[in-house]
Formats: sequence, structure tokens, C-alpha cells
Amino acid sequence: MPSSASKLLPKEWKATLSLPHSLFPNRPLINTRQRYLESCTKDLYRWQQATRSAEPERHGKFVLHDGPPFANGPLHIGHALNKILKDITCRFQLSLGKRVDYVPGWDCHGLPIEVKALEQQKKASRGGNGVKEPSEIRNIAQRLAHDAFLAQKEAFQEWGIMAGWDNAWKTMDPDFELRQLEVFNGMLRKNLIHRKRKPVYWSPSSRTALAEAELEYRDDHESTAAYVKYPLMMDIVDPWSDPAPGDFRPTVHALIWTTTPWTLPANRAIAVHSDFLYLIVRSPLHGRLLIASTATNGLLKVLPEGYTVVGDIQGKDLVGQKYWDPLSGSTTLHRPILHGAFVSPDTGTGIVHVAPGHGMDDYELCQRHGIDTFAPVDDAGCFVKDGLSGWAPDLTGKAVLDEGNTSVLKTLEKTRALVKEHTYKHKYPYDWRTKQPVIIRATEQWFADISRIQTTALKSLDNVKFLPKASKARLASFIRNRTEWCISRQRSWGVPIPALYHRDTGQAVMTCLSVDHILRQIRQRGINSWYTDDEDDPQWIAPPLIVLHGRNKLRRGKDTLDVWFDSGTSWTTMRNDGPNQSGVLADVYLEGTDQHRGWFQSSLLTYIAQHFEPTADGSVTQACQAPFKALITHGFVLDGDGRKMSKSLGNVISPDEIMKGTLLPVDKKKRFDAMGPDALRLWVVGSDHTSDLRVNTNLLQTNHTLLIKYRNTFKWILGVLQDFKGPSAGVTLDFKTPNRVAVLQLRRMFDEVHKHYSKYDYHKAVAEINRYIVQDLSASFMEMAKDALYADAARGTARWQAQVTLLVIHQHLQTVLAPITPLLIEETWEYTSDYIKEHSHHPLQIRWDEQRAVLDGFEDPRLAIDLPMLDKAKEAINGAREKARSLGYGKLSLECYVILQVEQPAAQCFQRYLSDLASIFVVSRVDICIGAPSVQVPLAEWAFTQEFEVDGAKMVAHAYKPSKAKCIRCWKFLAPVEAEAKEALCDRCEVVVDELRYSRPEIFEDRLQGQNLPEDGSVIA
Repeated sequence: MPSSASKLLPKEWKATLSLPHSLFPNRPLINTRQRYLESCTKDLYRWQQATRSAEPERHGKFVLHDGPPFANGPLHIGHALNKILKDITCRFQLSLGKRVDYVPGWDCHGLPIEVKALEQQKKASRGGNGVKEPSEIRNIAQRLAHDAFLAQKEAFQEWGIMAGWDNAWKTMDPDFELRQLEVFNGMLRKNLIHRKRKPVYWSPSSRTALAEAELEYRDDHESTAAYVKYPLMMDIVDPWSDPAPGDFRPTVHALIWTTTPWTLPANRAIAVHSDFLYLIVRSPLHGRLLIASTATNGLLKVLPEGYTVVGDIQGKDLVGQKYWDPLSGSTTLHRPILHGAFVSPDTGTGIVHVAPGHGMDDYELCQRHGIDTFAPVDDAGCFVKDGLSGWAPDLTGKAVLDEGNTSVLKTLEKTRALVKEHTYKHKYPYDWRTKQPVIIRATEQWFADISRIQTTALKSLDNVKFLPKASKARLASFIRNRTEWCISRQRSWGVPIPALYHRDTGQAVMTCLSVDHILRQIRQRGINSWYTDDEDDPQWIAPPLIVLHGRNKLRRGKDTLDVWFDSGTSWTTMRNDGPNQSGVLADVYLEGTDQHRGWFQSSLLTYIAQHFEPTADGSVTQACQAPFKALITHGFVLDGDGRKMSKSLGNVISPDEIMKGTLLPVDKKKRFDAMGPDALRLWVVGSDHTSDLRVNTNLLQTNHTLLIKYRNTFKWILGVLQDFKGPSAGVTLDFKTPNRVAVLQLRRMFDEVHKHYSKYDYHKAVAEINRYIVQDLSASFMEMAKDALYADAARGTARWQAQVTLLVIHQHLQTVLAPITPLLIEETWEYTSDYIKEHSHHPLQIRWDEQRAVLDGFEDPRLAIDLPMLDKAKEAINGAREKARSLGYGKLSLECYVILQVEQPAAQCFQRYLSDLASIFVVSRVDICIGAPSVQVPLAEWAFTQEFEVDGAKMVAHAYKPSKAKCIRCWKFLAPVEAEAKEALCDRCEVVVDELRYSRPEIFEDRLQGQNLPEDGSVIA
């Protein structure tokens, strides 16, 4: 034993080891977060915009177009899901070397903001100075929207969203509004805009028309449904049968069923199906009733008194006949029986009451037969007197969904037309803003003709990538089932429809000439002038129209455009400035699944409408592409029990709660363990975003643990690399097997994660990263490398090679985690040594292909083939060691020798790596034998075996007690048994300690004698 060893006490051996040391904090520091946020968001976006080329011969550009959130109220966890998914998408594309164009937008018009403005108006009116003019309501709404925009913009950036925040757009920006009106004007020129009176979804609570996308359906809506009978004309009754003796009324009545009795005053026909067989049944209470033959199953519930079938008739023989509506107030008003393809044999009685003013199918049917559209209901959803005839005294002014419906039923009962009423629970549309039920009501509205561009729009979807794939059918179904789009709204806060109306007749005037003139005025005066200018200002009227209609005969309209038309034209904010774009503006649109009937659809329809070229006969000759190459949808956020979040349930979780850690247990110091934006971002990628995501404390705790694992891993690596420099003299570049195994495992993870990122399978990417960190890095390479990193000479070959390997791992881990946890990666860069920074790129700026090229430099095809065999042997060795541990032997992994009993050709494989096998298996010694092992194993104090199989050949791993002593410094059992336990060193450690006596004499001084090794023998915290 050299004299240097005898001068050292055991408590000083720690000073001879190269233990990791890093100032990287265990938890994120709140006072540094803003600096990291600025660096990894705004600064990074500006850098790539300035340095990255959009040319396709380089790496090209990537455009993600933002579906604008509504500028109203605070952000919720659904916003976090959406924006973070977009950010991860952009960051991955940035790592591919592309220039990312992602400019956030905001939807600023619409009812919720106007409602808030009206509330402020109401408060102001208490003092007698309430706001009444639309222009003032618009001013209040604009201020509210702007304030919400600023608050949301700041909150989004707190989540680490990299974007062009300096150029964020709003649908209330003057240039945006003007571009939107230009799209409208282009559609008008192609005869796609028209005005008509037809049924639309109408919200009495909002007093405006609604589009399908503005509805939400409740399954628990309760209606008072009714069975009602209409008397048929006698000339069709007589041929059937003579009235039976005792029948109180010989007339046959058509029995209809309706869930909306309030629409009966607007009845204009009844519909049957010409292919159905209809029966005449006789009821003791209600006489002869006509129903479809398929409707008799539940008839006893309607006629509990019983009934008898007395005749039948084909539906085709009913078509064209007449019935009398005794509730119309006229004894001579006879109405037609029509064939309706929508009549179902499975619902109701097979006979449908038709009110063209209150039903889409009803309207289309009556239009074909020249029947007028009648809807005696006002904007508030109340009956009006005009046209109600005999109904008027009982109904006028009553809400159709409330007392108006009740009054209709009472009138039906008085006239003996009501057969039965009952409560019916069913799916019903509600206003998505006010959460109140809507009605279908015919009003004068502006429509976009979708029928002419429908085929082109559907065809354009063939060139779009859909994720998930099933979402294509969903979007296509919405487009296929839509022939018109009601684009007018009866609100003040929005983009005005540039229409003029004749003061005397109310007739709309909208021509290319009138709209061109109005747009010129808007450019000069601003859009608010439409509301603030004098009502008789002639400047808004094109001179030829003044000549045609007369001065002061036309007035400006008050309707505004549907907010989906607003956001749907947001593609105008993008510019097709890249070559070979073929008209496709965005690489990706990414929103929630509800946007198939909303923004996805309105964006596609307005884009196709603007770009298709009709021929003289109205057909389309130009094949148009969609404005997006890929359309990605995500689900909704639910609580841990799969319930929708709501304040009433008390299950709402906010993004701030996740970032601050307030939903998790406090630490030992009674503080919340705040992990910041990365905790929120890691939750987003923790599940498959194409379906609904859940969030609860268990899931958040799992992510919290993962983030701690990430931080501890980086802290250890940074500590090991804190003294890393280039190779010193004598260092060889022939990397040892553990390092080559580590790089091979890293390459496999790197490629797998790249594949998942490329397919937008972010949950699979993070799962692979986690698997790698836990299994390949922590449980494998870190255990393999610790001996070389801690115990070998500080500037020796073994340690330097392990450091190089860890540096490669470190940089590639930064690359794969950069899209998900950018603040963590920014923080690791700050704590990286100056030497490594000088010789590396910033981890958020480096390209994926550059990183992959580094791994290619470690290519080892032979090892890739042999590694499965090494893994099987390691698994068997661990099995044998576990048997020993279970009986109290070999508690430390190094307290074990191994003999691999193998056969050829496997023996050649193990012989190739023999010098490194002890490090690979983390034991003190490994020998190879063909056939039965030599005498060492039978003479050992303890020995255990585990069989394993390679290519069908049986092999055995023998784990047994070492024959040498434990080295006091590295803990390998390679020291001479005759040495004293407190001074026993293996050959390697003797050399290293002897060198340290001359290179670091200070560690041998008395002032270090107070340092102790950890009681458990570990050499790293």
C-alpha cells in the first residue's frame, strides 16, 4: 500500500472523488421566470424571424394560423390546452430549421361583449343619462374587448407561448374589418349573397338570428307535446265507410303530434308520406282518427279508452286532398295535404303539421307548392296580433316558449281539437351565449349561398390531412348538410352589412355599385361613421342610386355580419408570399372539435367563395384548395370523473392553480411547490389530445413528479459536466462499450420522439422521453458511468469519454424536451458551463438534423446487433442478484462477481465486450466460460443462477460472492483481502490517489478531516 493511502483517513476519501456539483436549483425560482419567458418566447420568435429563411430550398417556413379566442373574460384551462398544443407544434417545426409564422388573433365582436356594454348602459341610465345610440354601445364594447385582449395576451405569454405578439391581430382592427367587407363584396359579385324571408334559429334572449355554430344542444330540455286532430274534408271521407251507429261525429280527423304546440297558429299544411299505409281508427271519445299503420304500437297511451281499426287508405291517395283548420278563425279556409319526404314512420303518428315559418323542412316543402311563409312571432319570442285571426285575443304578447304555449293548448282543449298533452324530454337547441332556448322563426335575413360552392369545398378536403382522420367526415357532413348560411345578425357590435333600405317599402338595396361606394366611404371615414353619421347623410349613397330612388329615400341598414364570418375571413391576415404555395396559406389549423361547425367551416367556405371562378351557367371550373394543409382537432377538458367543468359543480381548475401548485400538498416548509408554466404544459401532453382530456390532482401529482425527475436529471448532468473541457493528452477516442450503448439507446429514443412529434402524437413523444430517462438513462447508463465519472482520473480517458457521452445526452434531451418544457431548457442553458456554451448552439435554436448528425458519428452497427443479447444477459444477472438480495446477500450491486456460462457463437459476442462487461452489468467482475464454470462458483460463500435464452440456446448467469475485498474509495470488490478495511484500495484507485497527492495536495491537509462519507455509502446526493 503506498504511503499516500496510509496518510488518509476514511472520512477523507470523498475528497478524492470527482463528484458532481451544480448550482442548478432544485425548483424553478420565481424571480427568474420572467427573464426565461422573455428569452424563450418573444426573443426566440424575433430571432428566428430575422435569421431563418422561408425559401423552400433551405428549410422553408411553417405557418400555423390562429383560431381567434373570444376577447371576453379570463382565460380557462381549455385555452391553455389549445394554445400550448399550438406552441408545441410551432417549436417542433422551429427545431426542424423552419421559419415559424404564428401570429395570434382575437375575435372581438359578438353578443357577450355587447351584453356587457348594455349592462354598463343600464347602470349609466339610472342617472338619467343612459346610452341609447348604437355608436355609444360600440364604443363601450370596443373598450371592453380591448381590455380583455390586453389581459388575455399577457396571460397567454405567461404560459410560454412563442408567437408574433407584436403583430397580434383583432377582428375589430379597421384593416381587418375592411378586408372582411372586401370578401363579402367578392361574394356579392359572384351572386352568393342574397336576402330572403325564411326560418332561422332565433334567440329571443339575444334578439338575433343565430347560426348552427352558435347553438349548443341540451338533452334534458322538457317540452309540452300534444296530439291534435284536424278534420278532413268530407269528399275524401265518404268513400271509406259509413259512420257506425252511435258515432258522435262522422268526420275523419288527421291526428298529428307536435313538440311545439305554439307553432300551430302558423299551420299552413299537413304532410303525409305517399308510400305509407294509413289506418282509420275509431275512438269512443275522439271519433275517427287517421294515423300511419306503423304508429299503432303506442296508440293506447294516446287513446287509453281503446280504439278499433275501421279502414285504411294509401298515403298517395291522401296527397292533394284538403283539411279544415277550425283554429284559424275561418270556416272556409281549406288547407292542403302534401307529401313530405321527411315524414318518419317511427316518430309521432306519421302525419306532420307543417308551419313554414317555424321549420326548415316545412319551409322547403311549402316553397315548392307556393305556400306563404307565416310566423306571427316578434323579436322577443312573443306572439303578435297580425295574422292570428281567431287566436289573437288569447295569444298576443305572450312568450311562445312559456305562457303562449300554454294558451295554445287551452284553446285546443276548448275546441275539442286536443286529444292528449304530455311532457316530453328531448334534445333541444340553446343559445350558446345566453344559455336560453331558441326558436325557429322566419325573418328577413341575409344569406350566403353555399349550394354553389358546396361541391368545390368538399373536394378541397381531399388534399387536407386530418388528425384524427375521422374529423374529415365530421367537417364534410356539416358542409354537405348546409345549402345556405344566415350571415346577418341584429346587433350593434359587429361589422355592418353594407346594405341600404328603401324608407317607404323596406326593400333592401345591395348592388356591386352600392357596396363599392360604401367601402370607399369606410376607407375614408372609418367604419364607425356608418353609425355616427347623420341618418340622411347622402355621402353613403352612390349618386346613381340617388337619381334612381330619390334623395333621402334610402337609409343605411343596422344588421351586422355573423361573428363566424368575422373570424372565418381571418385567412386574409396571411400572405401567400412563399414560392410554390399553390394557394394554401397555412400549414396547420388547430382547434377544438367544436370548430368543425364553427371556424373550420366558416374559414373554408369564405376562402372557397373568394377564390372559385364561376362560369356563365353558374358551374365551377376552377378546383380550389382549402386554406390549410392539415386540420388538427383536440377534445375538451373534463375533471377526473369525466364531467364537464362548471362553477355550479365546483370542479373548475384554472391554469394558474396548476402553475402555482396550489392543488398539490404543501412541502415541508408549508409552501406550495410551484413548478410554473412547464407544469401546465406537461399536463397538456400527458394524454391523447384528440380525445377529451382529464385533469385532477392525481394527474397533476404525476406530472409534478416527472418535472422533478427532469430537473434532478439535468442537475446531475450539469454537475458532472461542470469541469468538462476538450480531451487532454493521451485520451483515446475509441469509446468504451457503456458509452456506445448509451448513444445507441439515445439514438433510438431520438428517432422515436421525432416520429411522434411529426405525427402530432405529443403524448407518445413525452411517454417515450419518460421511458428513456427512467430506464435507459437513470437505471442504465448513469449506473454504468458513475464509476468512471467519480473514481477514474479527472482528466483520464474513461471519465472524459463518459462526460462526452453525457454531453451528447444532455443536448439531445434538451432538444426533445424543448417544445414541451422551454423554460426548463432555457434554465439549463443558463447553468451550462462557459466552455460548453462557447462550443455549442443554444438548445432552443439548434436544428434536429444537426443533432441527428452528431448521433450518426457514433454509428455502431455491430453493437446494435449484439445489444439485445447483452440486455438478456443483464436481465438474467439482475435476476440472480435479486435472489441473493432476498436472502440477505450482496445488498450492493458491486458486491457480486458474475460468470456467464454460454455457448458459441454467443461466446464470441460476449468476448468482444469482455473488458467492459463489469461496467455494463454494474458488478465488480465478469468472466465468460463455455460449459460448466470453474471452481470459483462452487467455493463461493453464496452463489445464485438465472437461466436465459439467446436464439434458442440455453445459457446461465452465475452471480456469486466476490473473492476480493471492497475498495474503500470506489466500492468495487477488487482490493486485496489482506489490506486493512479502512485503507483497502483497488489497483485503479491506488494509481489515481497517488496522482492526486501531487496534483491536489490540499485534499490531504488536516483541514479536510471533518468531512464524512454518507452513511449509506452513496457518493451522490
